[in-house]
Amino acid sequence: MRPSALPKPLLVAVGLAALATASAQTPPVNTEIQITKIDMAFVDSPKVSASGYAKKTQGRPGQWLEVEVTFDRSATTPKYAGELTFDYFILLKNDSGEAMDEKKNGKPTLLTGSITHVHTPAEKGLHAVAYVSPRALQKLFAGKPPVNPAQTVSDIGIEVKGSGGLLAMHTMQGRLGGSPAAPVGWWADTSKFSPLPGFVLSKSETPFANMEWDYFEPVKSKSGN
Repeated sequence: MRPSALPKPLLVAVGLAALATASAQTPPVNTEIQITKIDMAFVDSPKVSASGYAKKTQGRPGQWLEVEVTFDRSATTPKYAGELTFDYFILLKNDSGEAMDEKKNGKPTLLTGSITHVHTPAEKGLHAVAYVSPRALQKLFAGKPPVNPAQTVSDIGIEVKGSGGLLAMHTMQGRLGGSPAAPVGWWADTSKFSPLPGFVLSKSETPFANMEWDYFEPVKSKSGN
């Protein structure tokens, strides 16, 4: 005997519930921001000369860790974005306990910080940047900073957020979990490292503030413009 079918109203309700569950689990793929590359480098403190200024030197210029993000913003979006916030996750090759003048704990330090950009155009080949200062690197490596970026950083993760939430996620080493529709960054599991905010600086907080003005996207000022 053929089993009785569910009433149509119940079928509709079940279908809508399933659709809502699927939508919650697999949000639509973002089409506004695509991160194409993450680069890192050591750059010397810039030398600035000015008339009437007696130069003071401390030997070799300090080396800053520079993290550059290259990205595209889709032409199908508004011509200029209001605000785009880049969240940086920089995983160091150090011991976080030793860095804090404590006992070694076997966990590396994860530097975290957010930088907000304004008036970002709908173009390809855009650039954002963040820095870690020479003195910070000295502290984080117990007074013995590495000589090159490869000895300093294991991986770098980037999240880009706009008014609608998460727009893009990318890593330097290409390590992401989850699915393309719902990616998961390795930095979500904080049991493997020690998160440390306050060490990731925007360009405007460094001696590079007035350099490469037309290359990097402008950072939101304290006045909000």
